[in-house]
Order: sequence, then C-alpha cells, then structure tokens
Amino acid sequence: MAGRPVVWGKLVMRVLPDQQIQGTIQFRGTPIPIEGSWNESAQQIVFHSPYAAYSGHLTMYDDVQIQLRHLVLTGRLRMLPPSLQAGEYGTWVATTDISLPEYSGYVPPQPSSSSLPPVGVFVTSNILYGNSRI
Repeated sequence: MAGRPVVWGKLVMRVLPDQQIQGTIQFRGTPIPIEGSWNESAQQIVFHSPYAAYSGHLTMYDDVQIQLRHLVLTGRLRMLPPSLQAGEYGTWVATTDISLPEYSGYVPPQPSSSSLPPVGVFVTSNILYGNSRI
C-alpha cells in the first residue's frame, strides 16, 4: 500500500505473569520466535524477533451488532540484520477478537460513535465470520 509491500503473517503470543511476552511470528510457514514485554497500564507492547523489532499499542472496539470485542495491535517495525531488508522500517497491524457474551474482563473506554476502527478490524470480521459488508 502506498508504494510499500503488504505482507500477511500470523502472530502468536502469550503474556507471562511478569508482563513478558513469548511467542512466534510466521510469514512464510516457518515460526520465528519472538520475545518482549507488555505494559498493561499503557496498553503498549514491545517485542523482537531475530530479524525485526516491533513496538505498538492495543486498542479494543466492541461491536455489539455481531457480539465481538475486536483487539487491534498497531505499531512500527524496524528490520534488523541478518534480514535482507535490514534498516528498512514500516508499520504493522495485528487483529483478533473474542465473543462479548463470553468476555467478563476489563471494559475500555469506547471511541466516539463517529470514530471508526482501523481496517484490520473489518478484515478480521470479514475473514472469520464471512460478513460480506465492510
């Protein structure tokens, strides 16, 4: 987009009790280990793989019509050696969601009704739930 390539991948992470993060990121079928940290009070995340460093922010959107809470991580990335793209940088977005009826945790302040969530929220809903209206 805007002259830059779009790369789809899969991010799997777990937050450990000490707010450390472990997991994998996968772009071409091979899981690459990641590790980092999560600041719950600021809703910020920092992690790295052997090839890139990532930082970002978590936003949550409740979509009452389809009974989902969308979790959207957005941020910046910087490619590191030994990557062939070392020195390049860009943005990233990771999305998932959970069912509102099954969720009983923290309820964040909601954006105003005129505020739209990032496109990642719509893409996730469309892919997972077959909603053809975006």
